[in-house]
Amino acid sequence: MTVYVDLLFGLNTMINYLLLRGSAALGGCPAKLGRLLAGACLGGLYAVAAVLPGLEGLQGLVCQGLCAALMLLLAFGWKRSTVKQGLFFFALSFALSGVVLLAVQVVEPDCMFLGGRAYYAVSTPALLLLAAVSYGVAALALAGCGVHTGGEIVPLSVCLGGRTARLRALRDTGNTLRDPITGQTVLVAGGQVLAELLPDCGVSREQLHNPAALLPELADRYPALRFRLIPYRAVGTEAGLLLAVRCQVQKKRGQEEMLVAFSPTEVSVDGRFEALWGGAIV
Repeated sequence: MTVYVDLLFGLNTMINYLLLRGSAALGGCPAKLGRLLAGACLGGLYAVAAVLPGLEGLQGLVCQGLCAALMLLLAFGWKRSTVKQGLFFFALSFALSGVVLLAVQVVEPDCMFLGGRAYYAVSTPALLLLAAVSYGVAALALAGCGVHTGGEIVPLSVCLGGRTARLRALRDTGNTLRDPITGQTVLVAGGQVLAELLPDCGVSREQLHNPAALLPELADRYPALRFRLIPYRAVGTEAGLLLAVRCQVQKKRGQEEMLVAFSPTEVSVDGRFEALWGGAIV
């Protein structure tokens, strides 16, 4: 059997990226594209090296575990939450393996052997489709597992356009709002935070109730800022939109760029906090 190194590397890299991206989304962990791609490429290189003549020893469980650990460190960094992301990564990997095995048992393709391991004649598009299906299955099975319990209030600093707003954020397990593009958790702040960051914008609560009309006005007035709309669902609301903008958020262990959405209503009745956070604050 002929093995094409470029196809083996490309396919494994794509699958690894989907698995790492899925584990980040399930665990509510902010992940950068470059780090995810680095981890995925390492897995692709390992897949190629493991089938080269003379390197069959890399196929052992110890080497596989070391490679997976290095992939996770590259993708998520050296921090406590990486352990949790690793659990989701392995759960998605097992889900993908199970879905592929089920699919090949249904269609009964020919079984081939490479390096003492069984390989099935599944095309690249079909395998990528099965990866997406396995992610959906795992997401349903693991829904809620990646959310921390507790309701502590933590201090944050939000920077936008040279101004900084210091606020308190409640880690709310019921807040699952995410960026639909990256899957990153969105910080939901009250309208007074926007007024503090842009004191000359003059945005009222009534305007925040209609963010679609407000967006073009702010985009013209602040072209350097990246305002956008975030869809959301809430109790008593079929669907809605929130005005959002990318800010620099200073957390306990560093600073990162993330989306901050502004609610037209106060997020706290008694004023104990000014923002809601749905993921892990690290």
